Amino acid sequence: MVKKSYDWKNGAALDDHSRVKLRILDEYFREYLRVRCVLPQQEKFRLAVVDGFSGAGIYEDGSFGSPLVLLNALRQTEEKLNLYRAAEGFRPIVIECYFSFNDVDPEAINLLRENSAGIIAEINECHPNVELHTSFHTGEFEQSRRAICQRIQASRVRSALFNLDQYGYTQVSEATLIELMNITRSAEVFLTFAIESFLTYLSPERIRNIIGSNTVPFAGNISNVDENQTKPNWLGSVEKVVFETLRGAASYVSPFSIHNPDGWRYWLIHFANSFRARQVYNDVLHRNKSSQAHFGRSGLSMLHYNPRESLDLYLFNQDSRGSARKQLLDDIPDLVGKFANALLIGDFYKASYNETPAHSDDINFAIINNPDLEVVTQNGGLRRSANTIRDTDVLKLRDQTSFFSLVR
Repeated sequence: MVKKSYDWKNGAALDDHSRVKLRILDEYFREYLRVRCVLPQQEKFRLAVVDGFSGAGIYEDGSFGSPLVLLNALRQTEEKLNLYRAAEGFRPIVIECYFSFNDVDPEAINLLRENSAGIIAEINECHPNVELHTSFHTGEFEQSRRAICQRIQASRVRSALFNLDQYGYTQVSEATLIELMNITRSAEVFLTFAIESFLTYLSPERIRNIIGSNTVPFAGNISNVDENQTKPNWLGSVEKVVFETLRGAASYVSPFSIHNPDGWRYWLIHFANSFRARQVYNDVLHRNKSSQAHFGRSGLSMLHYNPRESLDLYLFNQDSRGSARKQLLDDIPDLVGKFANALLIGDFYKASYNETPAHSDDINFAIINNPDLEVVTQNGGLRRSANTIRDTDVLKLRDQTSFFSLVR
């Protein structure tokens, strides 16, 4: 049995790293719904949302926990979407959502039933374009997931979002992550863990094998978190270990730490099988600047170490974006050259997004403003503006390279 980390009955305190996680989860889910409901002709979107370590839903200061954050985001986003659609003369869109809440603590689940009753009733009574189905489960997630996954499969939804804010690291296995990522056609997972638990779980041999292959040089014991948690080189090495350990679970895995100037102790990982999902996630992190941290390259191949390059702390802020644009001007032509000098923009995104922290605007800026690249439309014309680039365009190296490319 997992030791309970929160005293929900007497009021659980909301710490700083949890506040950051909830802010990112809230904004991402809103953007997720907006993107998935964007087509004017679309009349319904069906999805499942699973909160595997839900808690009681409200902290001692009145702040919403993840279950209420998600429910609140659903009702507010649906209302905003349909107000816009009505103004544009489009039919309303119905969002059908299967929520599953689980916690190992029966008391937390009982309190969650009470704390969520009001918002669930309000959605059912006042939001006719939301079809809400909720279920509550008690138990360790590895056991409860069987019933939850059966419910998802029975619902026949094609999209699922899992929030797994575990208490340590061992409550969600790598095999379970792979299973969840394949439960529907489009699945995404948010996984949280304490880095000390993660490094303790891994064998020393596995860690040595990873950090011995092109990772940021770090002289100390990577598993000694208390001693090294404020050192950027340590952060870069740990990112590499996290990424290499979990990259098999999904096509796109973000290995970024929750930023804390006093020490990087908690990680929030986003798993997706679509580059578009990773693109949206990166952009959300930039809107919440300094919420997560990366140490290494800021362009493409973010975890690749080259002793001739200087590495910096990337905090998803304006200074970091400036650094990314400079590196992307070099990196993008190099990547295009590996694809016989031309590829579809969509294929470029697929090849690049798993190993970049960059904002989508900065990537498109570096494409349009690069003297060695051109973007060709399906009709043979040239794109002149970054915000008009389409996945079906062709990104190619120019026939005549610039002096800029010769001196890189």
